[in-house]
Amino acid sequence: MSSLLPLISEILPMIMPASANITRAKQLEPTHPTVEGPVIERPAVVGKCDNMCVTVLTTRPHSKSTVRHNSEQDTIIYAVSGNGVLIVNEAVNSELKHHDLAPGDFAFVPAWIEHQVKNDTDEDVQWLMIQSGSTPIRADLTEWGGDVIQSKN
Repeated sequence: MSSLLPLISEILPMIMPASANITRAKQLEPTHPTVEGPVIERPAVVGKCDNMCVTVLTTRPHSKSTVRHNSEQDTIIYAVSGNGVLIVNEAVNSELKHHDLAPGDFAFVPAWIEHQVKNDTDEDVQWLMIQSGSTPIRADLTEWGGDVIQSKN
């Protein structure tokens, strides 16, 4: 079996050709920040592979996202710029946990965990949302522990 590995690594690119995909920062800039709302979500790398996708989330000053969960997808959050807060509800009837995130910080949010990002500052906060699926799944909730008001996938 091990003798097949070199052969497979040579044949696989011919059977399943792949190419690099570049998303430029300019493509992710909000077109009309004041019109688009307090939280702007832009696809950075979506639909390019089976197990991962990345979106850029910009939270405007003094605003917050909806309370949400990412269904069956785990999420890694990377704080790119600005200082924000990740709020999580890890269990039914538990206290909300507030985590301050500064540029360079990472957070892991397991599947189905309710969370919200918040910006209490006077500048934009930008986050990378890396999810464990080809396209991001998100369910916006009415409140913590509330009903789904909108599902996006």
